[in-house]
Amino acid sequence: MQDTKNDKIELIDWSRELWFALLFICIGWTVWPLMVYFLSRALEIEYFMNITLRVWAEDKVYGPITDGGLRSVSRICFLFFPWGFSFCLRFLLNFSRK
Repeated sequence: MQDTKNDKIELIDWSRELWFALLFICIGWTVWPLMVYFLSRALEIEYFMNITLRVWAEDKVYGPITDGGLRSVSRICFLFFPWGFSFCLRFLLNFSRK
């Protein structure tokens, strides 16, 4: 009889990964900027106390995306932060289980 190895082939569940991506990207583009704004106002950070929500959204978060350059990249990173954070957290948890 030949030696048979019991190798577990770990397949990626792409449907679950896509749902996680969709969820956290939607949160990042809708809820995350609001959370940052209102939590910063609750903590009475001076920058946010002097700025309205409309100016924060139009001029600071979503507006610079069309400008290009470093400011545009920083806004994209800001909006994708919840997805990136959840991805890294899930990766570290999966890595620590092995």
